[in-house]
Amino acid sequence: MAPAAPRPGRWGTQALLLDYGDTLVSFRRPDDALLRAHQEVARRLRAAGLGPVPPAATLLLEVHDRVEGVLARHQASDRLEEIDAVAEERRAYAALGLELPDRLLDEVATLVQRAWWEGVTVGTGTRETLRELRRRGLRLGLCSNAPYRPLSLRAQLDRLGLAGLFDSTTFSSEVGWRKPARQIFAAALEALGAEALSTTMVGDRRRADVAGARALGMVTIRVRQHADDAGPDDADAVVDRITDLVELLFPPQETDRRGSVVGDDTSLGPQRAGRKPDDGCRLP
Repeated sequence: MAPAAPRPGRWGTQALLLDYGDTLVSFRRPDDALLRAHQEVARRLRAAGLGPVPPAATLLLEVHDRVEGVLARHQASDRLEEIDAVAEERRAYAALGLELPDRLLDEVATLVQRAWWEGVTVGTGTRETLRELRRRGLRLGLCSNAPYRPLSLRAQLDRLGLAGLFDSTTFSSEVGWRKPARQIFAAALEALGAEALSTTMVGDRRRADVAGARALGMVTIRVRQHADDAGPDDADAVVDRITDLVELLFPPQETDRRGSVVGDDTSLGPQRAGRKPDDGCRLP
């Protein structure tokens, strides 16, 4: 006799899409690690016969920080097409008179991205919560605005002990679109093998995570553990910590409202409340 299928969570949730930065992890700039990485970058550029190669501190400022500034301005512009971070790195090196072949550019960029591993902190209880949600039968997918190389991003997940906790990972750098664009959510749902109406989106941003997912008909949960983006058109439920997700989605009793869970009509969810998917992104 076949085992019974896992019981869906609240709102008929069978799958979760989760944001990455400021939802599952927080970031701080690892200055020492970045300087060490650029010292190695300078050594490899000289070994490749490029030159003159500026000091590591100059490379850090004129390549890494310049590119990060371009990426930050792009994010602030609210443009939904993702920027090509690799092209920006190439331009930054060219401005210093350095023309890097593709293989060397990827090699040194990987060194820098690995330096950022020292600046990433996984939220307390996050791994355990993801494991428990999977144990209860939910499929988990990552859906992140990240313009960097997908290979480096997945290596970071592996380093943090998160890679094996997801059934799929989708990054804006490989889709070409940023949340709240429909294209990245559609790609994430396809990768996860999930339908929007049975999937719940978990993130920290009302525009990127809540409005974008809601436009496709998903239930939304906002987590304020690392950043609190409160305001109008909020998620169907708001929780203080990732660890609150298990009780929210699988409450001991349907009438139980204990804990830090807050929200508007969390017992219904958008589909049961009569909400239908929009033709485009509903933005605050």
